[in-house]
Amino acid sequence: MLYAVIMAGGSGTRLWPESRRLKPKQLLRLTTDRTMIQATVDRLEGLIPPDRIIVATTHELAPSVQEQLSQLPRDAILAEPCPRNTAPCIGLAAIRIIRDAPEAVMAVMPADHAIEPAGAFQAALRQAERLVEARPGRLVTFGIKPTYPAESFGYIERGEPLAEACAGDAPAFTVSQFHEKPDRPTAAEYLAAGTYYWNSGIFVWKARTIRHALARYESQMSAHLDKIAAAVDLPGFDDVLQNEFAAIEGKSIDYAVMERHDDVAVIEAPFTWDDVGSWRAIERLRPPGEHGNRIDAARCLTIDASGTIVRVSDPRHVVALLGVRNLIVISTPDATLIADRESEESVRQIIAELKRRGWDEYL
Repeated sequence: MLYAVIMAGGSGTRLWPESRRLKPKQLLRLTTDRTMIQATVDRLEGLIPPDRIIVATTHELAPSVQEQLSQLPRDAILAEPCPRNTAPCIGLAAIRIIRDAPEAVMAVMPADHAIEPAGAFQAALRQAERLVEARPGRLVTFGIKPTYPAESFGYIERGEPLAEACAGDAPAFTVSQFHEKPDRPTAAEYLAAGTYYWNSGIFVWKARTIRHALARYESQMSAHLDKIAAAVDLPGFDDVLQNEFAAIEGKSIDYAVMERHDDVAVIEAPFTWDDVGSWRAIERLRPPGEHGNRIDAARCLTIDASGTIVRVSDPRHVVALLGVRNLIVISTPDATLIADRESEESVRQIIAELKRRGWDEYL
């Protein structure tokens, strides 16, 4: 039995000023007329029923997530008491799933990726489920074939091909090693080698297996999760959840488990993927217009302007570009970002400066 866990607690700071603390990128319409989180749930239709979908998010975001995903049962929203990165989040979701279906397989995915087509994504999840059922101790992830020497992604180095295969399956391999985000020369070496993938952050495993792995590699974290699991049906559970979850040291699932486990497989993703991590994603996901501009605005004038990304939320607001090259221009009712396209990774510096000045209303 396959469950889905959608992680929707991120902040999307590199997509400021549109992505904000109370409306981060997973709640925005960035690539289609559906929000990122709605598109993620849509992608599962026909494979995983609504009563087997869990959306993990923060207490602050839970009401907005529930509003956007009204087709899911109310208990589908798993509100974390505080941010603690992905490993505790996954452990908490596994507790819920094991309680309902002890032998279930769980597919874990972020809420803010652009993936096409849905059919290929579902086929890949089915393949991963078969690999896990064949070896219950196995953890499966998905690798994206790199198209350029990206410095902003972690990498997966593949090992030997897996023997298990069905007709139509995507290539699958053992994982030789996980690699941290590289510098550009190293990323270029990975690209040239042809045996490295971008780490998609999408996983499939038995719910019991990931709980056992957390106990093996992260005993303190697991001890807090055990106390939460033991209190699920008891009075005062909310207090136990709050106190025990807050006491966990936050850590990503990659550091906590994936880089340390001895039975990890990677499937070469048969779908297109983008993490929509910054405004340059618009460049990748939208076709260019005249002079290479990507315009998502009701009223935009361009005169001798090229290579610029423009997004304006107010349909009455006019943006005029005159004699500029390779900019990012993002306009919301209360804030405007104008940046060189090559400086997109530095948007976090703006967030830090807003915090320093106490301008919290813009965060």
